[in-house]
Amino acid sequence: MNNLKKKIYQNFSLYLFFVYFLWLITLTVYYFFSEYIKAGGLENGVKYGGDSFWYLEKSRNIINGDFSILKYKSYFGYMFFLAPFLYFELPLYYVVLFQIVLTGISAFCLYKITEKFFCKLSGLISIFLFLLYFPLQLRNFYVLTEILFIDITIIFIFFIVFFKKKYLVPIVFLLIFLMSLRPNGILLLFSIFISSFIYIIFNKKYSYLIYYLAFLLTISIPVIFFLNSYLLELNLLGALNNNGIIWGYSFETNQVCKLSCLSEELKIKNLPNNLLGYLEFVSINYVEYFKLFFLKIFWFLLRARPYYSDLHNFYILFLNIILYSSFVYGFMKKPKNLFSINCIIFFILLSTVLVGLTFVDWSGRFSLFILPLIMIFSSYGILAFIKKIFKMVKQKWKYTS
Repeated sequence: MNNLKKKIYQNFSLYLFFVYFLWLITLTVYYFFSEYIKAGGLENGVKYGGDSFWYLEKSRNIINGDFSILKYKSYFGYMFFLAPFLYFELPLYYVVLFQIVLTGISAFCLYKITEKFFCKLSGLISIFLFLLYFPLQLRNFYVLTEILFIDITIIFIFFIVFFKKKYLVPIVFLLIFLMSLRPNGILLLFSIFISSFIYIIFNKKYSYLIYYLAFLLTISIPVIFFLNSYLLELNLLGALNNNGIIWGYSFETNQVCKLSCLSEELKIKNLPNNLLGYLEFVSINYVEYFKLFFLKIFWFLLRARPYYSDLHNFYILFLNIILYSSFVYGFMKKPKNLFSINCIIFFILLSTVLVGLTFVDWSGRFSLFILPLIMIFSSYGILAFIKKIFKMVKQKWKYTS
């Protein structure tokens, strides 16, 4: 067994190359055969989502000197990302190529993160899961925020895990950019705040606690301002009432709906779209709201959908069983009280709670934001299972020989 392990580690670069090679093969196959996948066809190497043309329109406005898009605080980062491609009149498949290259870089970051927490073999499994999980890698071809947000989140966490003083500027820049890409980017900031508090308490640095609490109190004002602007921008209260458990789907009629997707409408009372209005909304509808809260988390984690084919749902559920069960084992065996581990765990937890408080998306893409981080822990659970199988086979071979 030791000789086998030694040989594996000696050829590790080859195994990594092989995983990247398989990944590029899957992307190439999809590129040439996308039209055979239902709703998966590409147009000149690009896949457009519902918001793609809105992003492109706003990016063109930037080029023309119209910066009114800055009012979209949780999305203008992607518009600025697209602007150089449009300014130089590059075909949009260059956006796809950029996203693919960035995914390759973030995959290696994911491997290094997992290696630091567990071991090289676990890192190899995590990069294999990430690069060959097709529903996630399909997003490389979309002109949407998802894959860019996922890749930069992984790179951001890489800088946190391998923190040095010289990484402070990239960390701040990436955090601000992530907050401008998607509303849930701010959850990384909250994860850092919570993890810092735990670090201070666990390491008994009580002399810093008063300064840290003063810092949180000071920064709470701009944070509340940002949250209120997010709620107003998203018209959250209206969306909660109109768009159901899964955005735009009615479980009562089993079909798409645009208004009143819930069987029983929630009371709004013309409440303002801010934190106080949201809290009042919850207090008025707390029974129905918390019932919906758990249903949303269920569908968020399940990732299957009532309108998917049986084969599609079976594929998702099969992978869920592997990822979630092995995640539990990896979570139990994780290094204790590491600041970076806590940041990851709280981002996963807060992302899940956020969906429960808001809504589940149509295609399951919201769960993709946390899946690579789940894979860090799942990789170690899968590795433990593989080792157990090898041990059983070895013992059986020993007794029969």
